[in-house]
Amino acid sequence: MGAWDIGPFDNDGALDALGDLDQMEDVPGGLALTMREILAQEDYVEAPELSEAVAAACLVGARLIGSEPNMIATKWLDRHPFTVTDSLRDLALATLDRAARPDDNELYDLWDESGAVAQWLDTLAPYRQALTTKP
Repeated sequence: MGAWDIGPFDNDGALDALGDLDQMEDVPGGLALTMREILAQEDYVEAPELSEAVAAACLVGARLIGSEPNMIATKWLDRHPFTVTDSLRDLALATLDRAARPDDNELYDLWDESGAVAQWLDTLAPYRQALTTKP
C-alpha cells in the first residue's frame, strides 16, 4: 500500500519527486522541469504526475515561507538551498492553479470524490499565499 494523505508531501508521487530531485545537481532547474512537464500537458493529468509537480511547487512556496511543517520536506529543504526566482515562482503558481482545476486532473477529482477537495485545497493555501506575496 502506498502513501496517501492530504498534505502535498504525503503521497507516493511527491515522495518520488523528492527522491528524483535529490539526484539533481541543478535543484531550481529540476523543480522547474518537474512543473513544466505538467504545465505542457494539454490532456487530463494523472494523479501521480501532478502530485510530483505539486510537491515541487510547494517546495518553492515553503522556501519563501521559511518553514515547513512536514519533516520530510524540511529535511529536503535543509539539504538543498536554492533561491526562488520570479520564473520559478510563476511556474509554482501555475502548477497550483492547474491542480485546482476541476475535471482537468485526477488529483483534484480524487479529492473531490472523497469529499475532501476543500480540505486539500486548504493545505495548499499557505504555499499559494507565499508564492503570491512579492518581497
